[in-house]
Amino acid sequence: METETIRDDQQKLISSFMEIAIGQTKDTAIQFLKATSWNLEEAFNLFLIQRQSQPLSQQHATTQYWSDYQEEEHIIPPPLPSVRATLYDSSSMYQTQVQVCPEEIWNAETEPSDLKPEASEESRRLSSLYRAPLKLLFQGSFEEAKSTSSRQNLWLLVNLQSTTEFASHMLNRDLWANEVVSQAIESSFILSQVYDDTTEGKKVSSFYRIESAPPVVLLIDPITGQKMRSWRGEIEAHGFVEDLMKYMDDGPHEYMASLTRNKRMKTDESLETKEEDTCSSSNQSIVVSSWGQGFEESAEVVKQEEEETCLEFPVLTEEPKGDCDKSVVCSVCIRFPDGRRKQRKFLKNEPIQLLWSFCYSQMVESEKKAFKLVQAIPGASKTLEYGANATFDQSGLANSMISVTWE
Repeated sequence: METETIRDDQQKLISSFMEIAIGQTKDTAIQFLKATSWNLEEAFNLFLIQRQSQPLSQQHATTQYWSDYQEEEHIIPPPLPSVRATLYDSSSMYQTQVQVCPEEIWNAETEPSDLKPEASEESRRLSSLYRAPLKLLFQGSFEEAKSTSSRQNLWLLVNLQSTTEFASHMLNRDLWANEVVSQAIESSFILSQVYDDTTEGKKVSSFYRIESAPPVVLLIDPITGQKMRSWRGEIEAHGFVEDLMKYMDDGPHEYMASLTRNKRMKTDESLETKEEDTCSSSNQSIVVSSWGQGFEESAEVVKQEEEETCLEFPVLTEEPKGDCDKSVVCSVCIRFPDGRRKQRKFLKNEPIQLLWSFCYSQMVESEKKAFKLVQAIPGASKTLEYGANATFDQSGLANSMISVTWE
């Protein structure tokens, strides 16, 4: 290993790592700390992950080596314990049609029976933290995922992962396990997860020219295969959901129809402009004088009617603070017609009418008119009723996404 200057704080981290991981060298500590940007907790978790995937015979050999090293030289060490295992020919490993997924690393049932109870409990804890989102994942190839997304009118999310990058495992823990993210994906998306060392992963990386290290998430139009947008590295759950909400109102088929409609409208506008240029200025003045006054009068009437319209909602309560008990608090993400997104916390036992009060308070004076709230649910959408006598917990609005639309 090349000689590098190590600061005092980094030296303390190295010493702490070696105190926890007994028997490991300084070079090993530096390797894991560098891989996790000198984060001691993540470095030790990564060390445990690699140790879980290490062959049992190699673990025994390592343990025995360090026990021999610590004994005095004149004492003859006891013989190594015998190990019985089944060896597989290398050719049989490549004949299986079942792909060996990195999720098996987290499977506590595959642990050797002679491990200590503490190690088994630690493995189960890691399994629950870093397991891939199996309930959300599409089971099939990239082309099959595209075909299914197009047929069901859903957007396609492709997550490129790596078995060697700890950030990929953190994505499973922090993003895909988030409840709001899961609801968003189930309602309007299909999620496919591929690894960069597989055939499918290499195909995706090459076609979409992915040069950065995983994890990478792509939003793809399944009809054309076009990449709509992408996210890289550590992805924050709340910002990710806000980005996805732009694509939840309309599916890929509606998106393609709007593109065709906009193109046709631009063509018609261009033709109308050419026709207007050929009209004489005298005809234009006659048209203006014939209906201009009536149009202005009708516009004033409409303006007066809008001013007379006054919507009344319950007084909005104070938002729960961070030190409030999380078991009685829920969060709702709201998307407004102008594209703005707001997140607001409510008590679960509060009436849902406060949701209308909050939305109305976020509107400017020129926009205060009749509106309705639509909840995005898997496979469909649901219009909320203002008169429903229910709380956030009873109505199922806790930790959900709501869209504001005009009447």
